[in-house]
Amino acid sequence: MKISRRGFSLGSGAFTLAFLLGGKVIQLTPAEAKARNTPFQTITDDQAALIDLLGDAIVPGAKTAGLSHYIDHQLSTSFSDNLLIIRYLGVNPPFDGFYRASLTAFENAVKQQYDKKPADLSAPEMADFITLMMQKNPAGWDRAAPPAPFFYFVLRSDAIDVTYGTMDAFDGLDIPYMAHIEPAHPWKVNL
Repeated sequence: MKISRRGFSLGSGAFTLAFLLGGKVIQLTPAEAKARNTPFQTITDDQAALIDLLGDAIVPGAKTAGLSHYIDHQLSTSFSDNLLIIRYLGVNPPFDGFYRASLTAFENAVKQQYDKKPADLSAPEMADFITLMMQKNPAGWDRAAPPAPFFYFVLRSDAIDVTYGTMDAFDGLDIPYMAHIEPAHPWKVNL
């Protein structure tokens, strides 16, 4: 079954992706892929750390939900199978350059503004930086990179999807899931 972004958001149960481990294809949720330390296919470990750091500051729980593994997996898929929000925003693929440029701009702007690495920011500093990033390019943000507010929107959207995009996530929040049309059964992604 091919899954759409809407299908992912309305799906029941756990969202799984196909990963190649030890020469075998296995189905894992992004959180399971993170827990198993599944190797990244497109992004580097440093880029994954930045995605998890910023994504978790924007949407608490995104790191544990496997945000970096989700983004990496989606960057490794074909355009027609890609579930990242950027696909629907008029950005031409491939999308890995968008993330690389934005993460570099984020890292450089933090360095210029605080003279620190992003991982060394205090919680209030990170909150202030994100607030600024939502509104405009912070000082030091590379003009060749996508605008900071656009990157914030894209990362936030994907973090929300991976963190809260299933019925199980709603159950975890103790919020009744009220689908317009309830899925007949839990689904799995067959890639």
